[in-house]
Amino acid sequence: MQTETIYTLRCWNCSEPYDALAAPWCDCLYKDRTLRCPHCARCFCAAPTSVKQTFWIEAPPAMWERKRGEARAKFTFTNPPPESLTRPLVLVVDDEEEIRAVAVRAVVEFGLSVVVARNGEEGIAVARAYKPDIVVTDAMMPKLDGREMGLRIKEDPQTAGAKVIVLTSLYTDARYKYEALKTFKADAYLAKPVDSHVLQDLLRKLTS
Repeated sequence: MQTETIYTLRCWNCSEPYDALAAPWCDCLYKDRTLRCPHCARCFCAAPTSVKQTFWIEAPPAMWERKRGEARAKFTFTNPPPESLTRPLVLVVDDEEEIRAVAVRAVVEFGLSVVVARNGEEGIAVARAYKPDIVVTDAMMPKLDGREMGLRIKEDPQTAGAKVIVLTSLYTDARYKYEALKTFKADAYLAKPVDSHVLQDLLRKLTS
């Protein structure tokens, strides 16, 4: 059986063609990451749903194998002892392993220390143990909503100095952003997919 060696895709942003089997995965904080165009460097995470659906409908088996291989690449990260970390320190809280992996890589590449948690309750425990300067959290998580977790971190005297960045793929309406900033006291509110460079720019502002 012949194996496909090229899957030509026309970029939804710049319209230039490229080989999807050779293009790198993007660095978006998003569960279903897409590919980065080698011409304009844009991925199609933010493209219309129809674009993404067509891509996978027409994708050859080799592309699906790439996707399965990406999913099988397990993210392993153990929080180091608090005394071994330099400041500023970022706490990443997300129940999706793939998103934690991309976020940790973005924080480390930016030059900051990082620790992780898998849900809101764990996030509070890690925040109390490490006292992070910045918390990057998903909004919807099991056990405790990320927005509520951020509020509790803000109201706890031990962790009140932390800046909280809330990420969401569900609560994207303007009223939810207002609620997060005013009611839950978040310092920033970003709709997924979030490019890692956007996150790094925000980290730069919050640490300058």
